Amino acid sequence: MHYPQEVIEEVRSGNDIVDVIGGYVALKNRGGNFFGLCPFHNERTPSFSVSSDKQMYYCFGCGAGGNVISFIMQLENYDFLDALKFLADKIHYVLPQPQQSQATEAKLRTRDILREIHKKAARFYYETLQSDAEEAKIARNYLDARGINLKLRTSFGLGLSLANWDGLYKNLQKHGFNLSDMVESGLIRTNPRGRSYDRFRGRLMFPILDVDSHVVGFGGRVMDQNEPKYLNSPETPLFDKSRQLYGVHTARKAKQKDIVMVEGYMDVLSLHQAGYSQAVGILGTALTAHHGRLLKRINCNSVTLLFDKDRAGVQAVLRAIPVLIEAGFKVKCLQVTGDAKDPDDFLRMYGSARFGQLLEEAKSHIAFRIDLLTKKYDLQNTDQRIIFTQEAAGVLAGVDNAIEADVYIRETAKHSGISPQAIRTEMDKQRGRYFSQYPAPRDRPKLRYNLRGKTNEQGLLDARKGILSLLLAYPDVSRKMREFLSPEEIGNATEMKLLELAYKNSEKGIAITPAEVIAQFEELETQKQIAELLKDDLHFDNPETMEKSINEMWKIIKRAWLKNRIAELEQTNDQIDLNMINTLGKALRNLEKQYITVTNG
Repeated sequence: MHYPQEVIEEVRSGNDIVDVIGGYVALKNRGGNFFGLCPFHNERTPSFSVSSDKQMYYCFGCGAGGNVISFIMQLENYDFLDALKFLADKIHYVLPQPQQSQATEAKLRTRDILREIHKKAARFYYETLQSDAEEAKIARNYLDARGINLKLRTSFGLGLSLANWDGLYKNLQKHGFNLSDMVESGLIRTNPRGRSYDRFRGRLMFPILDVDSHVVGFGGRVMDQNEPKYLNSPETPLFDKSRQLYGVHTARKAKQKDIVMVEGYMDVLSLHQAGYSQAVGILGTALTAHHGRLLKRINCNSVTLLFDKDRAGVQAVLRAIPVLIEAGFKVKCLQVTGDAKDPDDFLRMYGSARFGQLLEEAKSHIAFRIDLLTKKYDLQNTDQRIIFTQEAAGVLAGVDNAIEADVYIRETAKHSGISPQAIRTEMDKQRGRYFSQYPAPRDRPKLRYNLRGKTNEQGLLDARKGILSLLLAYPDVSRKMREFLSPEEIGNATEMKLLELAYKNSEKGIAITPAEVIAQFEELETQKQIAELLKDDLHFDNPETMEKSINEMWKIIKRAWLKNRIAELEQTNDQIDLNMINTLGKALRNLEKQYITVTNG
């Protein structure tokens, strides 16, 4: 942990989860819990549950879950430390100096060095573009011809890498950076002969800034016919193109709810120069869920996809639509018209006012996809009309607004000549498959841990889950179980830590809340797993029922561990320890005779 657990708990407990999540999601009280539409996937029936008592959330549709720290980590794309700082600021809590392990200190130190290298590199490239070098004059003329004015070049920090081999390398040397850090930055390479040289040479340079305005990478564009036309920084501890968007730092400052997403650097620059500061660009990769979370961080709720109108651009749009829908965005699609092949072309050929009109004509992703289908099939052919209608019905299955669906059904009927009723029937049939991805929440039964009839594997998983939930919630029971179940017998590393936590907490005699348990872990995926484990309510009719359940679960876990341990010893290549195998076998045979009394009744 970067901070003592007491500090983490003060920050967490000072931020009521219902209040914090209520600032992002419209919640309604239902039976003591609060429900709303999940912000992490697209759904039509609320399955996102927030418990005031447990101070945790869980989505029965996509499985997202955790405490208030987890929520900020997931929604704002923060790591644990940044989420903690965010929540501390909300309650005006001054965090002390963090306690860091040597590994964490080294990781943060490396990140700081790489940031400084990128900052120096951006300054070097920027100053090179302003220099008297002949290549710089050519680059400035190129930008003039593309209509990129001086103000925009400055605000985006455009630069130039000269065609020589080691201009940046020598500059970074002067600033005292060592070679290993320069290589790790991705900006400097070394060949087998040990010579160091610049990755980017003879290219117009586009600094890539993260949402917090740190330079994390670069894109370089040639100004002649050399290949590759564009070259991005490689993946580094700072840069992952599947998690970054070009221009996101300025789009964040624009505070626009509607984002325009384009493909290229020049498209972003042209749109910003035309006054559309909400434009962002993908970095030569498919859109990912990480991009969706990044857009959530800048409080965007609608995305207009404006990609090139060639086949590759259309396919990119079709791949991006489900990703954005899953992330909960309203999605519109737009293609440039006339002789323009991309947004940059369109703006230079037709101007900003005409582009504004074009933007207002953006179609919903439903209309866009149906329009593509009308071009894909020959609607004069009966067989192709049927296929068109079936595929269109599949698209319409995702429309939950009755009025909107009616409009598209009637339009599809006009295209195909097939009745609206037949289209509705096909749509409803396909909608059953569509909505099955996101089942509506059901009233969760009180957890009783009836393991009869379960497969061995599922029964073992449920037994681990059940006994951990019980021991975390009942410190008296946990204290009595210490001599019968050791952490190494419970399962994986997370489950071992949970059992150790239960035993440690039992010494204090105080039940630890689900939110406190989750706060012991920094990794979001681990927090999600623990939330799934602790989401259900514990309920037993009487102490005897609890005791029987504990014994049943304990025997399932113990039996599995003993069998696995015997199998491991029998398969060893070393001399088999027969005494140990016999001891474990005897424990296995005696297990069924044992019964642990853990209650006071």
